[in-house]
Amino acid sequence: MLTAERQHWILEQLDLNGRVYAASAAEALGVSEDTIRRDLNKMAQLQQLRRVHGGALPLEQTTPDYIDRVDNTDSQKEAFARAAIGYLQAGQTILLDSGESCRQLARQLPQELPLTVVTGCPLIMLELARHPRVEVIALGGRFFKPALRTLGVGAAESLKTMRLDISFFGVFALHLQHGLSVNYVEEAEIMRVIVAQSDRTIVMGRSDALNKVAHHHITPARTLDAIISDADIEPGLKAKFAELGVEVVAV
Repeated sequence: MLTAERQHWILEQLDLNGRVYAASAAEALGVSEDTIRRDLNKMAQLQQLRRVHGGALPLEQTTPDYIDRVDNTDSQKEAFARAAIGYLQAGQTILLDSGESCRQLARQLPQELPLTVVTGCPLIMLELARHPRVEVIALGGRFFKPALRTLGVGAAESLKTMRLDISFFGVFALHLQHGLSVNYVEEAEIMRVIVAQSDRTIVMGRSDALNKVAHHHITPARTLDAIISDADIEPGLKAKFAELGVEVVAV
């Protein structure tokens, strides 16, 4: 088997199982463990996977904190927001999480659409301040600067009294096996509460954030209702999400 074929097989196994063991891969491919280790080391150098003792895991997602990205214009996230509007109906209670995709959604909400919007992000509150038909419910708590949002017990307890028709999140990292995840434990805790209180959960993010993992798990991929991403999403990956019952919209 050629090196490229072995490495393609390794990436497929990461997609399917969320982990590759060097010993198991060597046995399955009929090569030595040293050969597999060299493959894994080379793929780690190329940032195709994350090397760990005994094998490899999917590549961890790394993105600057929201505070460091807030002044950047992103036309792709504007497109995600336009697609998300199609899920909205008058009278719904929705949650907009922190992040630029959610901020763009707040900015583009039709002026004639009556909604209740729950958010812990002050930037989103400001976007909605002039919207004539949106009632804003602000989540209190400790202000978490890296994500420009409120967190903590107060926010969580408030959420537990609500029923949310739809919650919208930006994607930091989403993997078929490892689900939705973020790098900060405080964010993961509040996001788990949001998902539990939501009838539907919709995420928006670039295809390069898919099949990536972060440190703290939020929810399995199968619990999501829809993923709004870009046209570069791999057809095979799109099909695998569809098998889990997750709608994938590429814009």
